[in-house]
Amino acid sequence: MGQERSGKGEHVLLCIACCVNIWLSLCGCAHSVKQSQGDQALGEAKELRAMGDYSASEKKTLGVLEDFPQTLGDEALFQMGLLYALPKNPNADFEKSGSFFQKLVTLYPDSSRKEEASAWIFLLTRKAGNEKETLELQSRMRMVEQTSETRGKKMKQLEEKLEAREKEVAEHRDAVTQLQNRVEEELEAREKEVAEYRDAVTQLQNRVKELESQLAKFKNIDLTIEQKKRATVP
Repeated sequence: MGQERSGKGEHVLLCIACCVNIWLSLCGCAHSVKQSQGDQALGEAKELRAMGDYSASEKKTLGVLEDFPQTLGDEALFQMGLLYALPKNPNADFEKSGSFFQKLVTLYPDSSRKEEASAWIFLLTRKAGNEKETLELQSRMRMVEQTSETRGKKMKQLEEKLEAREKEVAEHRDAVTQLQNRVEEELEAREKEVAEYRDAVTQLQNRVKELESQLAKFKNIDLTIEQKKRATVP
């Protein structure tokens, strides 16, 4: 009888251990699935942006920022910065774009996007400064035109400054284009990582099913042993 109780106890402990392992696996899978949903939502937001649906892209990206601030907040802020920096966006706003990049740098100092966000802040700041200086130069040009005595000399100086500024702006535009190309390449790489991550989630789900099947077998074996023991008891 003592051996029977000992054997029964070992089976109970084994079942408990299996249940704990399955529970831990399910918790991990749930977290992975939730994270995958966030990555998928970001991917959809990028596709909407590429199709020119900027309003829908913004709404979906802000949703990710609200639902996954710890894990995907930096990526969501980066995508919002890009969204408002695109010239094709009718609601493009370089100041608002810079504010999103600045939030990323401030709130996520360890983010892999920090360096790129800092570069965007620099370019946007310079662009805003160049535009302001250009407007000021144009204003001064109009004032010079009203002064016939110095118009020729000052016009020439201002034109040279404008040409220099336009050259500088063109150089910054080239830098922005290069950065955008890098971003697109990284986006493709990230999409590949998301696909691999989804495959890993599928494998985990299959493993959970296998563990559940094994647990069912263990229960059947336990029941069979118990029935045999009862049958042998006089």
